[in-house]
Amino acid sequence: MEFAKKKFGQNFISDKNLIKKIIDILDQEQNHLIIEIGPGKGALTKELVNRFKKVIAIEIDYDMEAILKSEINSDKFELIIKDCLEVNFEEIIRTNNFSKVSLISNTPYYITSEIIFKTLKISKMLDKAIFMVQKEVAQRICAKPNENNYNNLSIAAQLYSNIKYEFTVNKNMFKPVPKVDSAIITFNFNDINLIKVKDDIKFIAFVRKIFNNKRKTILNNLSNITNNKQISLNVLAKLNIKENLRPENITLNQFIEIYNEVISC
Repeated sequence: MEFAKKKFGQNFISDKNLIKKIIDILDQEQNHLIIEIGPGKGALTKELVNRFKKVIAIEIDYDMEAILKSEINSDKFELIIKDCLEVNFEEIIRTNNFSKVSLISNTPYYITSEIIFKTLKISKMLDKAIFMVQKEVAQRICAKPNENNYNNLSIAAQLYSNIKYEFTVNKNMFKPVPKVDSAIITFNFNDINLIKVKDDIKFIAFVRKIFNNKRKTILNNLSNITNNKQISLNVLAKLNIKENLRPENITLNQFIEIYNEVISC
């Protein structure tokens, strides 16, 4: 069965030039473990196997198993039929023991955020991640302070990596044709910002709470977290951050400073 399934958000790419353009973004060292989420019928996977030493593809759709195994016959290829959100990526990476590891995904639209946050949690084990996501989501992830679509996902991406909007992918390059265009974004992982926070998971949760009330000022949002307006005022004054700013006006470094002050109060 080769029909795309709506419940899995399947949209297949087959354009060879697009596939090459995506894979060229990866570091081209051959001794490289590539983890692919959502290989579909394997158009991207085949080229990955041709270029790199090991490719592990994770596919949720059992009907794709026979197609992938018939298309790709190589000892460099391993297929895991499972929901990627239930896969232990740490174990896969430790077991295969490569010095360079990258993740690539034509990401199902309905679980984009979950996949990205799962990837960020293992960022220290990865060199790079390439995601194909809806264009609007890509713009949100890559957004800068003072832009309307800047949110907690933008902050998370910046915390763990240098994030780059690579290029837009026209919706007509997919089968079936989705309703919107897509985009390729790249996470180049590093710990430049990560070392500034004591607990990255708690920091992300802190930022998410603040963005839950995006229209409120940073003072109001902070007061809801601290349950003490005076403490919040003191924190902002100490950091020279105006209390009437809104979450989309606050930079990553300022969020880090606010968080570190709050947990030390």
